Amino acid sequence: MKVLLGKNVIDKPFYWEVEKEKNPHLVVLGTSGSGKTETLKSIIHELNKNKVPSLIIDFHDEFSALATNLLNLREVSINPLEIAANERPENIVYEIADIIKKIFRLGEIQESILRKAVRQSYLDKGINLKNKGTSSEFPNFSDIERNIYKQEDSKNKSSVASLVSRIEALFDIDIFKASTNIEFSELVKETTVVELKDFPTETVKSAIAEFFLNKVFYYLYSLDKSKKLKMYCVIDEAHRLMYENSPLDKLLREARKYGVGVILASQRPADFNETVLANVGAILSFQCSLEKDAKFVSKQLNLETRKIKNLIEPGAGYIKFSRNEKAEKVKITPLGERANLKKEKHPKKIGEEEKPVINKEVKEEIKEEKKEPEKERGEDSLKEKNKEEKKLKFPKVSRLKKIFFYEGEKTNRKTLFRIFFISLFLLFSIWGLYSLSFYSLLFFLLALIWIPLFPESLKIKSKNLKLFNFFRVILSFLLAILFLIFI
Repeated sequence: MKVLLGKNVIDKPFYWEVEKEKNPHLVVLGTSGSGKTETLKSIIHELNKNKVPSLIIDFHDEFSALATNLLNLREVSINPLEIAANERPENIVYEIADIIKKIFRLGEIQESILRKAVRQSYLDKGINLKNKGTSSEFPNFSDIERNIYKQEDSKNKSSVASLVSRIEALFDIDIFKASTNIEFSELVKETTVVELKDFPTETVKSAIAEFFLNKVFYYLYSLDKSKKLKMYCVIDEAHRLMYENSPLDKLLREARKYGVGVILASQRPADFNETVLANVGAILSFQCSLEKDAKFVSKQLNLETRKIKNLIEPGAGYIKFSRNEKAEKVKITPLGERANLKKEKHPKKIGEEEKPVINKEVKEEIKEEKKEPEKERGEDSLKEKNKEEKKLKFPKVSRLKKIFFYEGEKTNRKTLFRIFFISLFLLFSIWGLYSLSFYSLLFFLLALIWIPLFPESLKIKSKNLKLFNFFRVILSFLLAILFLIFI
C-alpha cells in the first residue's frame, strides 16, 4: 500500500509505503499551525482510497467531513467495568483506577479510595476478582460513586470530598451508567469519527477517549491475528492519552499483530518517549519552534536542529522511515488539492440509514455541467469568465495581506519585526516624496524588496527563498551605503 503524502524536494510525488516499514505506525509532530491536522486529513483520505478504514478520535470536530460513520458518544453508553472473556476483574480494578488517576491527577490516598470502591463494586455483584470470564451483570460508575461515599469516615472525610469533587463529572454524565451498546465490529468496517466535542471539560473528553480505546483494545484481542492491514486508529492531540501502560501505549505495542496501524499527532515531541519513537514505522516532523523540542526531534531524524526550527511553511516537514538512516524533506499536499474528493460520502450516524447528501464540491460540479460548453459560447463570454477566474484567484484582501505576511504564516516576533521596518521604510519614502528628496526612492526600494509579495511577483519558489533572502540582504546593504553617501 502506497499513501501519497505530497511532493519531495525535486517536486515529484512522495509516498509512504507502509508494508516496507517495520510496523505501520506513524507519529506526526510540530507546533500549532504547522500543518499536523491537515496532514492527518490528507492521510485519512488516501487510506480511504486504498480501502483501509480509519477510526478517528475527534476532540474538536475536525474530521467529521471525512467520515462514513459518525459516533457521538453522547448517544451511546460504555461500561468500562465490563470484563472480556479472557480478562480478570482484578486487572480491570487497577486499569480503571490508573486511567482516572493519570487524567485527573489524583494523589495516592485518592487513588487508594477509588481503587477500593471499584473492587467493592465487583464484590457487591458477586463477582470473584480472581476468575476470568463474563458475568450476567456488571457494576457501573454509579456503583463506584456509592462505594466511594461508603468509605467516608472522620479520618478520610477530606480525601473523599476532594476525590469526588475532582471526578464528579464522570458520575454526572450518562455514558458510564449502562451496559456498552457499541458494535465495535461495525466501527472497523468503514471510516468512523468518534465525536467528543459535546462533553463538558477536556479531562472528561480524555477519560472517555481512554475508556473507549480500552474497549477497542479488548475487541482487537477477540479477533484473529492478521498480517494484512485492516484499519488505522488516528488520534490528534495524542499527548492527552500518552503515558506508560495507557490503552494507547498498549495499542502501539499490540495493534500490529491484529492488522491495525496507529497514527498519532502532538505539538510536543516530549509527549512520546524515545522507546515509542524508536519503534514506530515513520516519524513526520514539521516546525518545532522551541529549542529543546527541535533538538529532541532532530536527534530522532538524524538532522541538524536548525532544519527543524526553520520549517516556516505550513505542511513542509521532514519524514524518517524505519528502513532509512536519514530523514527526507516533503511538502504535504493539502486535502483540498487532492483528486476524487467528490466521491467521498456524507457521514451517517451509527444506527441510522445512510442518506446520500450532495456536498459543496458535487454541487459546484453539477452547476458546471448544467452550463453551456465553452466552445458554444461567444469569444466575449469566454473573456469575461477568464476575468472572473483571475479575480477569484487573486482577491484584493489576500494581496494586501501579503505585503506583510507569507502564505499561511502566523504572527510571531519575526513577523512583527518585519511589519515594523516595512511600515517605517514606507513612511520615510512618503515623507521623502513630500519633500522631493532622493531618499524617497531609496526607502521605497528597501520596503519593496522585503515585502513577502515581492518574491511571489518574481515567481521565486519556496525552496529558493533562502537564497533569495541572501540577495535581499546584499541589496539592502548596497542601498544603505547609497543612503550614507548621499546623506
